[in-house]
Amino acid sequence: MKHKTSGKLHGRFTRNMALKLLSVAIAFLIWIVVANVDNPTKSKLFRDIKIEIINEDSVTEIDKAFDITSEDSVVIKVTERRRVLESLSASDFTVVADMENLTEMNTVPLTVTCSNSAVTLDEITVVPSSMKVELEQIVENEFVVTIETSGTPQSGYEVGTTEVVEGKTVQISGPQSLLERIGQVTASVSVSGISTDQRLSSTLTISDKNGDTLSETQMSRLQIKDSSGVLLSDNTVDVDVELWEVLYEVPIEIETSGTPESGYEITDVSTLPTTVNLVGTSEALENIDSITVSSPVSVAGANETFTQEIDLTETLTSMENVRLAQGVDSVISVTIQVEKSGDQTVQIALSDLTVLNRPEDMVLTFSPADVISVTVHADEEDSTILASEISATIDLADCTVAGDYEIPVEIELPDGYTLVSEVTLIVNAAETEQIEVSTEE
Repeated sequence: MKHKTSGKLHGRFTRNMALKLLSVAIAFLIWIVVANVDNPTKSKLFRDIKIEIINEDSVTEIDKAFDITSEDSVVIKVTERRRVLESLSASDFTVVADMENLTEMNTVPLTVTCSNSAVTLDEITVVPSSMKVELEQIVENEFVVTIETSGTPQSGYEVGTTEVVEGKTVQISGPQSLLERIGQVTASVSVSGISTDQRLSSTLTISDKNGDTLSETQMSRLQIKDSSGVLLSDNTVDVDVELWEVLYEVPIEIETSGTPESGYEITDVSTLPTTVNLVGTSEALENIDSITVSSPVSVAGANETFTQEIDLTETLTSMENVRLAQGVDSVISVTIQVEKSGDQTVQIALSDLTVLNRPEDMVLTFSPADVISVTVHADEEDSTILASEISATIDLADCTVAGDYEIPVEIELPDGYTLVSEVTLIVNAAETEQIEVSTEE
C-alpha cells in the first residue's frame, strides 16, 4: 500500500511539469522587473573629492620637490542601485596618490576606496584617473623677517623697538620656483593695551612679490628654520617688544646765522607748531627740556620777514633712542621776522578791537580770525610799545549787504611812534536767514 501511495504522490508532482516550470520562470521575471522599477540601477557624480597624497618622502629624499599641475580634486562616478546611491556621500570616498608610483611621465595613478561595502571597484570611475606633477630642485635661501605691529599701547606709550628673538633672518627651503616668488616674510604681533615690555609669539606669514599671501598648500611645501638652522615649530617665532614713553609738548628752538641787511634786525623767531611730542626710552628723555634744530637758519642780508620749512629728521638722528611721536609731522614752519631797526610788530587780539556800526541782521566772519599785526616805528630805537598802548577801531557800516569786504583798521599810537603800514581786515558778511537755511540743509 505504501508503494502505491508514493507512486501517486510522484505522479501528482510531475504532472504538468513544463507548465509549472514556466510559471516559476515567469514569476522570477516579474520579480526582476518589479525590482528594477522600484530600485533601478543609476549613475551619480560626486564632485570635488580631494586627493590624499602619501609617501612624499620618496621624492624629497632625492632633494626634489613636486608641484601638482593638474587639479587637486577629482570627480567620482558611481553606477549602482538607487537605494545604494541615496545612502552615499562624498565623505564615503578616499582618493589616494602614492608618490612611490610616480611614472616617467610625471603622473601618479589614483586609487579609490569606498567605505560602503555595497559599492565595488568596478562600479566606480574616477576622472581624471591620474594626477600630473612637475618635479624641480629643492633650494634654500635666507630672508629678512619684517615685524609688523597692530593696535595701540596704553596712553603715554608707543612701540619703541621690536626684535625677533630667533634672529633677524630665517632660512627657507622649498621648490626653486616658489622661493623665487617670495617677496616678504612677516611676523605680526598685536600691542593693543600693553603698558610694559612684552615677548609675543607670531606665526610667520609669507607673501609673494605682488603682495599676495601664500596659500596653505604653498606653505606646506616650505621648510622654515631660524638663523641658526633650527626648524621652527609651526613656523612660529618670538618677538620682543620694547615700549618707549611719550614726552609731550617739547618746545622747538631755532638758531640763526649771519646778519640782516644794514638797518634791519631780527625782531622775532617763531615756529609752527611751537612744540612737538617725542618718544624715547626713559633715560633718553630724562634731560630733554627742548629740541634745538641742528642747522641754523641763515638771515644773511635779509630785509624782510620770511618763512622757511625745516625737517626735524636730521636733528632727531643725532639723538639716541628718541624720535617723533606717531602722527607728528617732521616738517615744521619757521618764520623769521625781519624789520627795519626801530620797527616793532605787535599782535592785537580781535576781541580788543573797537567795533563801530556792526549790522545786527548780518553774520560776520573775520580774516585773520584771531589777531591783527600792527607794525610801528619807534623814534627811539630802544623804546618798546605794548599792545595795550595801541588803540584799534574798525567801522563795519559798509557790511550791510552779503559779500566780502576789505575794511581798514584805524590805529592810534602814543607819541614817539608812527605806523609803518596800513592794517586791514577781510570781513565776510552773510544774512542770518541764509545761514539758518544752510544749517538746516
